[in-house]
Amino acid sequence: MIISLRSVKYEELKKMLNKEDKIVVWSCDTCIKYCGLGGVEKAKTLAEVLKEEGYNVLGVEIISESCHLDLIRAHKKTKKDMFDEATAIIVLACEDGVHSVKNVFKEKKIINVVKTLGVGNLTARGEAILVAPFEWTGLKESIEGYTLNELAEKLNLYNSFFDEDKKPKPKLVKITVDGKECEAEEGKNLLEALLSLGYDIPHLCHKPGLNPTSACRLCLVEIEGMRGLVPSCHVTVKEGMNIKVETEELKKYRRTILEIILAEVGEKYIDRRSELAMMFRKYGVKKSRFTLSKKEKNVDESGDIFIIDNNKCVLCGRCIRACEEISGRGVLDFGYRGEKTMIISGLHDPMEETNCVGCMACVNACPANALSLKTVLFDLEPVNK
Repeated sequence: MIISLRSVKYEELKKMLNKEDKIVVWSCDTCIKYCGLGGVEKAKTLAEVLKEEGYNVLGVEIISESCHLDLIRAHKKTKKDMFDEATAIIVLACEDGVHSVKNVFKEKKIINVVKTLGVGNLTARGEAILVAPFEWTGLKESIEGYTLNELAEKLNLYNSFFDEDKKPKPKLVKITVDGKECEAEEGKNLLEALLSLGYDIPHLCHKPGLNPTSACRLCLVEIEGMRGLVPSCHVTVKEGMNIKVETEELKKYRRTILEIILAEVGEKYIDRRSELAMMFRKYGVKKSRFTLSKKEKNVDESGDIFIIDNNKCVLCGRCIRACEEISGRGVLDFGYRGEKTMIISGLHDPMEETNCVGCMACVNACPANALSLKTVLFDLEPVNK
């Protein structure tokens, strides 16, 4: 993972822009996100800050990896009108990513706001650390790693996102959840708001940053004044909402859906490390009351980076949307109908014959580990041969 920090103050960023600029905020959804300087929420935050100050922001573009030229070209084609109109692109990515954006959008003003420090990884707590610094930093390699706070202090850079005081304060409204009064951001996706409040609502098809589809029905809740059970991923927060999320009826409904999924996938294909397996454990689903015909489905191991095992797939569509919305490639889709429905690449071509660039957006999105990284194993000579 590439480690970067912010090198530009907000006031300095404004000096690189003018009010006539038509701006796109471009962000990676990988390394820079884990450094706290990119991803969907950060890009939207910057866009809102600039809009509040009178700048013309055309939109936000999220890409899995800005260092892939083919991905950038794909995004340029899918958002042609926006990029044709844009005069300036603010890039939240490592310096290699910024360079790639410059190569594709040669006629645009490309604004770099970060400095890349070297290679690192994530701690057990999910914090980014720098392990192998670039020579220019003057730092030595460290197994323990340097925290982002340490790096900001040592290198006179910034570890916050454009001075957090510039972040627009969301309008908070009162809602009631299971009889408890809470505050939530008005207009926010209700499922995401409830999750942020600590309500562990199961969901398969929804992933922040991807367009909601409300397909899996696991996130259903009761909302006073609305008929029937409502998919919380497809509703936004409004003042005065009265919501029930943990009734016995809802728990029974969720267990039933999970039992159907277990019957469809088959117990032997549930990856115990996956999001899906965690839901089974939470709701105590070990066996299914339902019996469905289970036929072996296609496993595509032809690609260099990952495997697609349709036997594990729950057809949530997250990988398809990630490939389209984050990578801009559109390699994956649903194929066939009914019980034969599966994830296919291209026109059911082997993955190795598609234009996949191995950006991992689909793998990172999958809740069932139906898309998984290939593991390279080496045969070693016995030590005491």
